[in-house]
Amino acid sequence: MSEDWFGEASPWGIHRPGGWGAFWLVAARSLPAGWPWTRFALLARRLARLRLKGPVDTRLWGYRLRLFPDRSVSEARVLFLPRSWDRPERALLREWLSPGFTFVDVGANAGSYSFWVLSHAGDGVRVVAVEPDPALARQLRYNVRINGARERVRVVEAAVAAAPGEGTLMLASRNSGNNRLASDGEEAAGTAGSGTVQVRVVTLADVVEEAELDRIDCLKVDVEGREADVIQPYMTESPRHRWPRRLIVELAHGRGGQGPGPTELEAWIVARGYRLVGRTKLNGMFTLA
Repeated sequence: MSEDWFGEASPWGIHRPGGWGAFWLVAARSLPAGWPWTRFALLARRLARLRLKGPVDTRLWGYRLRLFPDRSVSEARVLFLPRSWDRPERALLREWLSPGFTFVDVGANAGSYSFWVLSHAGDGVRVVAVEPDPALARQLRYNVRINGARERVRVVEAAVAAAPGEGTLMLASRNSGNNRLASDGEEAAGTAGSGTVQVRVVTLADVVEEAELDRIDCLKVDVEGREADVIQPYMTESPRHRWPRRLIVELAHGRGGQGPGPTELEAWIVARGYRLVGRTKLNGMFTLA
């Protein structure tokens, strides 16, 4: 990813879409959510992606964002289908929001959840967006800077795992949303998609301490199968009043590392007093009783 895309010499707006790319982008966004309109919106998205390569400057939820729909499935969904993107998760999250809301986004990617919360949570919102990919973290910082949101959004460039140190991030070749922290065996074999990068590894407790958080109103975790490594050590070592009040956890992947798989992790969370209040193909949503 070009460094110039996030420098002072690349102000927001110079990559606004035009021509047929802009036409199909508007078409995709203008269609209502739900069946059968989503079918037509997906067709418009496919046509738009043929025209839009590289960065796209857009406005979403009242913010100016620079997104890369040809690099990330998540960014493409948010750019072209913002009404349909993670609707059940956002419906619950909207119910949970309140002034002074504290949101921790582990595996933030380009920051879709972070900026959505920022735009809907009201006064005093605090967002901590944790992303290990250096390119994505720089994109996050750029979008935070151009919106003057540095006092409300803290970007942490690190992977979150069971123990601090250094790790190898596996970079997916076609979708940055599939980047993941390598296990020891993968590091030894040098397995990679489009490459690897060494990253800082911290624990969730480190994130909370560095950001000086006194509570977590909602924790979102999407780390491609390593969710247990984020959640279990924190809850095991922290007093109950420091636990997240709500959770949005990806439960779609098989076991990553040595921890439990998604079914075991869900049972472990429920056994700690959380109630499953929503479930989608990808995520489980929980509230602390």
